[in-house]
Amino acid sequence: MSDIEELSPEGCFLLLCLLYEYSVESKEIEISVEQLVSKYGVTKTVCSEVSKFLSLPKNKLAQIRRSKVRYCEFDSVSLSKLSSDFDNGQYGNVHRFTVVDLLTKKSKLGCVKNECDLSVSNLLLLIILLIHSDSSGSVERLSKAKIRKMMGGISSDRLKSQLKKLSEMEYVFISQSGGTGRKLFGKTPNNYLLNLGEIKTEKYHPDKKEKASSTSLFAPSVLEQLEIFIRDIQYVRHIDGKTKDKDLNALFALFGDDVNASMGITNLIINKCESIISVLLSECWDDVDSLDLKKCNFLKRERMELLLTRSSLFSMSFNREYFIFDDATFTGKKGIEEKKKAEDKFKAEVIVTPESFKQWLDNQDSYDISFESQAHRLVVFLIQQSLYIAIKMKCLFVHHFTKFEKPDSINVIFNRTRMNGTVGDSYHVTVTLLVKNQFKVYLIDSQKLVANDIRHVISVKSYSRKDIPNVRVI
Repeated sequence: MSDIEELSPEGCFLLLCLLYEYSVESKEIEISVEQLVSKYGVTKTVCSEVSKFLSLPKNKLAQIRRSKVRYCEFDSVSLSKLSSDFDNGQYGNVHRFTVVDLLTKKSKLGCVKNECDLSVSNLLLLIILLIHSDSSGSVERLSKAKIRKMMGGISSDRLKSQLKKLSEMEYVFISQSGGTGRKLFGKTPNNYLLNLGEIKTEKYHPDKKEKASSTSLFAPSVLEQLEIFIRDIQYVRHIDGKTKDKDLNALFALFGDDVNASMGITNLIINKCESIISVLLSECWDDVDSLDLKKCNFLKRERMELLLTRSSLFSMSFNREYFIFDDATFTGKKGIEEKKKAEDKFKAEVIVTPESFKQWLDNQDSYDISFESQAHRLVVFLIQQSLYIAIKMKCLFVHHFTKFEKPDSINVIFNRTRMNGTVGDSYHVTVTLLVKNQFKVYLIDSQKLVANDIRHVISVKSYSRKDIPNVRVI
């Protein structure tokens, strides 16, 4: 869909519906406007748009057979590509049946039209997020630019409006804004959590809502230590890096100009920590309180490895300083393509492994500024911060809910933060978890009332899984 620029989001959605129906029915599809309006519940304008697109001579997706009624037969190569993208996406499309359910939300089943409170473009956005999410609904490393392209090249304002609506309806939980680091992380997109309890209607039904409120002595607060670290590094910056503290000097050299960047380095770090915290709580729930950094087998997890690549840890400009290829080797059009592949492979390389991590911890040198050393120092920093927050998160749940069960998977997103190291600091965090046959959403509002005194208001919404899923198909 990223390569199709001629269609609106509504047109992209209708095209997906047609592709799906054709792949299921394996027969020609009538694409007359009247038939499409009647069957899919979209407007005549959208149907005319898609019909015209499929009739273009340059279109390679389908062949149109004209008679009194126009029929469409899709190209086998295009269908094969669609099937490959659909089934073997980033996470193997574990939400296949939910995507199919969303594709049929506006369709007629028999003579009965489905009732749906989402627009066609809303449904398309949900499908895009689902295909890029893991089994527990976490969407990471998906930029807004890529989403906009898959939705027919919509404007940033329209995407913002779409995300706002899905967020207000609690289909999607969005982390605070990403940004672009000069040295660290490069372009950092928002993270998203999908409320599977609301989306997967064929599997879950609302169970109950709970609310808990109390004060707890977490000193310092969950995010305060991270804020203190950043302020200390900025202090080193102000005195031109002259300090006797070797650790601060090393962190100063690691962060470079990002400590003074306007986008807020704290937010970028929190964005990265969200993913690490989720892995720690999912994979190491029982021993997260006493986890030894050297026991880092969780680094082998696929979700963690995606965070340990060159492009994930450092910006493109910083990576290019170490991307050394002889241009004379890559000549002509083919050479350009080969160089691009080599560069992409370089950026995707996982440079921090459990073995290299342990070795670096044993032999770390504060004055080593090599690329590999900086990468390992950054990962140590991120894991230390994430581990601290993960422990506090676990304590918070166990403290408030005496029957809190070990989660099968858990995801954490900080929706809003206001951290100045003073009374009044606050953060809003969304936590989703799967446990046995339930999906739960925790909305936590926390505020620092006085020094070392945090008030937490926790709202819980749970969904029970149905015994027999009911998946609708065309």
